[in-house]
Amino acid sequence: MYRMINVQPDDQKLQRIIWRESPTDELREFQLTTVTYGTASAPYLATRCLQQLAEEGEVSHPTAAKILKKDFYVDDMITGAQNEEEGKLLINEIIELMSSAGMTLRKWNSSHEKILEGLPDHLRDVRDVRELDSSRSTIKTLGMVWNPQTDSFCFSVPKWNTSSTITKRIVASDASLLFDPLGLMSPVVVQAKIFMQTLWKNGYTWDEPLPEELQEYWREYRRNLLAIESLSVPRWVGYLKDCVEVQLHGFCDASELAYGAALYLRCMHRDRSVTVHLVTSKSRVAPLEDISKKNRRQSIPRLELTSALLLSHLLEAFRASVDIPMKVFLWTDSMIVRCWLASIPSRWQTFVANRVSEIQHLTRDCQWCHIAGTENPADIVSRGMNPAQLYYQTLWWNGPYWLQMYHGTWEDGAQVDEDQFDAEVLEVRNVAALPVAAA
Repeated sequence: MYRMINVQPDDQKLQRIIWRESPTDELREFQLTTVTYGTASAPYLATRCLQQLAEEGEVSHPTAAKILKKDFYVDDMITGAQNEEEGKLLINEIIELMSSAGMTLRKWNSSHEKILEGLPDHLRDVRDVRELDSSRSTIKTLGMVWNPQTDSFCFSVPKWNTSSTITKRIVASDASLLFDPLGLMSPVVVQAKIFMQTLWKNGYTWDEPLPEELQEYWREYRRNLLAIESLSVPRWVGYLKDCVEVQLHGFCDASELAYGAALYLRCMHRDRSVTVHLVTSKSRVAPLEDISKKNRRQSIPRLELTSALLLSHLLEAFRASVDIPMKVFLWTDSMIVRCWLASIPSRWQTFVANRVSEIQHLTRDCQWCHIAGTENPADIVSRGMNPAQLYYQTLWWNGPYWLQMYHGTWEDGAQVDEDQFDAEVLEVRNVAALPVAAA
């Protein structure tokens, strides 16, 4: 991709190199004329050229221009279509627009082979055609493993460090291999985050052997991860343009160790069937207490509020990446958080007020509701779960059972009643009243 983008002639002199074929040859000076791999500016220049191409092609290739702006990550494109006809038109349009800039998209693949019928073989990724073993015909897409034949995301176990002694450095190295950008495996990944935080809390150095019980815990964690290879998550989350109703349901929860948030897309189709699918989630470990910095360990209500803020940020990122008209419902099992969000921020103390203000701004067009803790899928994130258990956890993959009912009764939600909590628990701001002297 970089080699197809010329650098301004005035700047090419900044890309000079000295070269010779062998030590006996004279040194020769070259000047690179295209964007050079390895320079700090290269990804920006390439991406900016795509953005410029999209602006110039908005009239002639409107669909392709939209894809260029939203569905590219440097030189990788991930996009979709509602049907085969739309998919073929999309491919032709994007190829025409990219070819006008001298860029040829290769390794095309799709969950529907007919969409790619007009493409020559040298532009296609034909692994799924040549390999009879479907388990090997997967494609890595921005770190995600996608199987076009089943149109599902798969997971593979990383190659662990083979050292017989487990140290904090090895744990950190292993944890960094757990790449889950969509958060489909957040309950599993959060266990590694909690364990890593425990090592920091106990003050272990990078290369000292951990106590045997901690080493065994990490070995057991790695063994349990073998179960993720049996997991397969459908890529399609049920949305069609002709859906009767589309809703987004977000859930948040916190425990003493971690907090998390998850989003589910609920689609009602023309035949009145309802589908609910997990689309993304996030997890964070609870902050540690640091007496030297006067950071006390956060209370559960504060952590619940922090999880609501995490959900608000997750919602903002999701809505920025999709163009789907939908009604949004956000759920928490903390009535204290409901009380905080139902009032003006200035009523509460600084920690609460700042977060309430931001949440109210990010979710101003959403409805906050209360849910029982046993029905909250975000509870699984905040506490963690082994892969083998997660496989059968329909609450995690499809949300609460009542979301799949034809008629929903959740819009009213539980009423907020501040009287059931003390002012100290709600962290009400103290207001001083001064008498006014008569003139």
